[in-house]
Amino acid sequence: MKDIHKIFKWFERNMFKLIFIPIGLAIIYIIIMFLIPIFQFIGLIGDGYNEIQNIFQEMEEYIEEFKWEKELPSSPKDDNSV
Repeated sequence: MKDIHKIFKWFERNMFKLIFIPIGLAIIYIIIMFLIPIFQFIGLIGDGYNEIQNIFQEMEEYIEEFKWEKELPSSPKDDNSV
């Protein structure tokens, strides 16, 4: 009889832990499950922004490498114009 009384006393002292800790863990799990797709979408936007930035940097390099000055033909025979 004393053992059953000890068991009930233990349940009485730990009832809060037995009920609310699993509920709290479930709530935290649900919050994380909703936040993961939001963070993935933000990451997708960031990756897209970085990709566009890389494209513009490559275009800027090609523009800088392009020879803007027109080379004049050295003799009239080299001129291909009609």
